[in-house]
Amino acid sequence: MSLHFTRADLSDATEISAILEEWYLANSWIPPVHDPVERADYGRVLLDHSEVTMLHWQGQCVGFLALERDIVQSLYIRSQFQRRGFGRAAMSYAQSQCDQLRLWVFQSDRRAQGFYRSLGFQVVETSDGQDNDYNLPDMMLCWRQTHG
Repeated sequence: MSLHFTRADLSDATEISAILEEWYLANSWIPPVHDPVERADYGRVLLDHSEVTMLHWQGQCVGFLALERDIVQSLYIRSQFQRRGFGRAAMSYAQSQCDQLRLWVFQSDRRAQGFYRSLGFQVVETSDGQDNDYNLPDMMLCWRQTHG
């Protein structure tokens, strides 16, 4: 797989928002907290707070990864490119840059939990969801580099 990682800039904001919108529309269990205008601005907001990396394969944008220091703020792979190793490659890229990574995942998102656990992440905290926009129970997972 010849996946290319490029640092995102403001010109990528619309693409980032479109990828998020696709995810939102495909997951009916996510409550409609943000209106379409707010979601359309997500790319710009994310770029203001995170280092975003775009994932390109064969000339197509397949997804993006957003890191804020050691926190994975977002990892989204377009649906037609899922289960092909792009998410795993993106996380390997992130793991090569940090000694530890943390992220939040919804407790009801078993697929995401399985994916991150397969990469060595472990649950370190659970929450009733009062601190996230969606008011959905979630959990923090952590991965630490093992040396030696």
